[in-house]
Amino acid sequence: MSSSLVQHLKSSARCSLLVTLVLLTSGCASFNRIAEYPTPAQPATVAVVSKPMSKMTELPLGVYYDEPRQIIVTGHQKGLFAGMMFGLVGVMVADQMNKSSGSAKYADDSAQSGTDLGTLTRELLATTLGSGQAPHWSLATQNAGVRLTPYAVFTVEKSGGSRLYAMLRAEIIGPDGSPTWSARYFARAPGIHPLDGENTWMKETRFHDGMRAALARAIAVCVDDTHGRLTGKNHLLAKGYYPYLNIELELPAIVVQETPEYLVARLAIGDAMVLAGTHVLDRADYTVKPGTFKDPRNR
Repeated sequence: MSSSLVQHLKSSARCSLLVTLVLLTSGCASFNRIAEYPTPAQPATVAVVSKPMSKMTELPLGVYYDEPRQIIVTGHQKGLFAGMMFGLVGVMVADQMNKSSGSAKYADDSAQSGTDLGTLTRELLATTLGSGQAPHWSLATQNAGVRLTPYAVFTVEKSGGSRLYAMLRAEIIGPDGSPTWSARYFARAPGIHPLDGENTWMKETRFHDGMRAALARAIAVCVDDTHGRLTGKNHLLAKGYYPYLNIELELPAIVVQETPEYLVARLAIGDAMVLAGTHVLDRADYTVKPGTFKDPRNR
């Protein structure tokens, strides 16, 4: 493949992503992942459950997904946009090739994780309840009103290092078994480390400690959301690196909580984007400027 064609495909990839973002911030998109909690400050029973991600609708093409451990690896994919030139078959081939290469590259390291994310989340949840931070929550073993599922999301950078994020899915299940409310909360773990080779995320207690820190932040934001504490409405454009993506993007963000160290923001992007949800944005990782967009939930 010629260098000019490679550059064209890289440019096409970025353009396609930008076009997708434009479409997903338009009137045809849904924004349920940033919907406010329906009954803030009301008593709710809470449980940690294990809900697999849908490989058809909730994960990027070519992602490596360790379902038993709820570990997701992305950023390593190659040739997906080139595959689009050959239609659905080309996309399917590129998708399968990336999944296979991801499994070959990351499965061994993923298997080294001795951390059960469900158990870790229950421990953090018990600490949160014991501290009085969630006075309207109580633990349930079955038929919980709010169901929490944790995931670990690795994003491999072009340098070979990777960022680690906790993603917490929170849902209220209706009588028919379908969610009546479903939100996602993202928070990054400190540091950048490789996933394969030497000195990886899985060495010693690095993964466990990173997920503990990130999940604690995600749980705290979820608690604040369900207790009606996320009240800010400041509109900003936040530029930086987001979960699932190894390119820098500037995205519209509705800031609902601020501290000197971080912003809590609902990304004003459609549900079809895998990073749609409420994010903890460390100020050191993002540059922000005022935004003039409309809240897409108020259409």
